[in-house]
Amino acid sequence: MDMAGGPKDELKGLEIEKVLREYDQALTIGHHTDTIIHEVTAIVWGANTLLLGFILEVPCNPKEQILVVVAAFVGIFISVYVPWVHHWTKKSQSVAYDVSKQIETDISLTHRLHTRIAEIYPKWKPGLKAVWVLTGVFILAWGCVLWHAFACLSRNES
Repeated sequence: MDMAGGPKDELKGLEIEKVLREYDQALTIGHHTDTIIHEVTAIVWGANTLLLGFILEVPCNPKEQILVVVAAFVGIFISVYVPWVHHWTKKSQSVAYDVSKQIETDISLTHRLHTRIAEIYPKWKPGLKAVWVLTGVFILAWGCVLWHAFACLSRNES
């Protein structure tokens, strides 16, 4: 330890280290949020695609149509789950990124990496719009499956 600086400089150095760790943690939380969204989306959209593929093979008779209706409601439910997860995880990401931008300002980081990225990122939120569009497509597809299943049920009851 340099005796010229004394305990005050050492304390200041510890505070800077603490703030930098908090900055790193805020960025890590923000990136982890995107990972959660990507994994949930991949699993749900993959499951929807697979389930829709199986549904196409089901013959139009009442016994099988009950399971088709159940699968369609499950498909709609898991489709809605994607924007729900997106909404709630983005709330925590927003807090984490606000903290990181505040730290960049507070300790005068030269490059202000997160602030610069936030400035150029499209304000119209293309990722969120893609989630809503594709969720709508899956819900529409499941709606068509339900319509067809009910048509098969009513045709066979006559």
